[in-house]
Amino acid sequence: MNTTPFRWLLLCACLLLSMQSPAQSPDLINEDRDLVRVMRHPDGSRAVYKRQMGWRGMRCATYTASGRLAAINDYTEGEFGQLVACVIYNSERKPIYKVAYGYDSRARLIEERMFSHPDNKLVQRVIYRYDAGGNRAKPLIISLNTSGPAHNLAPTLTEDVSKAHRSLRANGNRR
Repeated sequence: MNTTPFRWLLLCACLLLSMQSPAQSPDLINEDRDLVRVMRHPDGSRAVYKRQMGWRGMRCATYTASGRLAAINDYTEGEFGQLVACVIYNSERKPIYKVAYGYDSRARLIEERMFSHPDNKLVQRVIYRYDAGGNRAKPLIISLNTSGPAHNLAPTLTEDVSKAHRSLRANGNRR
C-alpha cells in the first residue's frame, strides 16, 4: 500500500494549522489585517495597537477588563519611524492631551512633553538621559501644576533639554 499521498496530505494539514496559530487567540479573532499587537495587562485590561491605512502612525486603543473603551492614543511617526507626536483621547473620543517627542543628534529619545488640550498647558515632562555607553538611565519625570499659567515653548526641544541636563549635572543629580 502506497502511503505517500496520505503523508503529503497530513503534512499540508499540519502546515495549514501552524500558519493559523495567530488566529487562535481570542483577541485576534475579530481584528482586521492592520493589527500590530495586543497587550494584556495584569488588571485584565488590554491594549490593541493597529496601523492606520494611509497615515504614518499607529493607534492604541485601551479597553477595560470588561471590554469598555478606556482611552485611545494616536501616534504619529516621522520619516524614519520615530515617534514625533501623540494625541490622547478619553473614552468619549475627545482629545485630552497632546505629546511631543524630542531627539538628540544620535536619534535617541531625550524628552517627551505632554500638554493639556485644548488650553495647551504643559503638564508633564519626561527627560531621558544616557550614560557614556549609550544605555538609557531611569527617566526623570516632572509633573507640573496645571492650575498655573500656560508655558510657551519653542518648536525645538533640543536647547531646553540640554539646559535641563546641564542643570541636573550642576546639582549633582547623576545616574
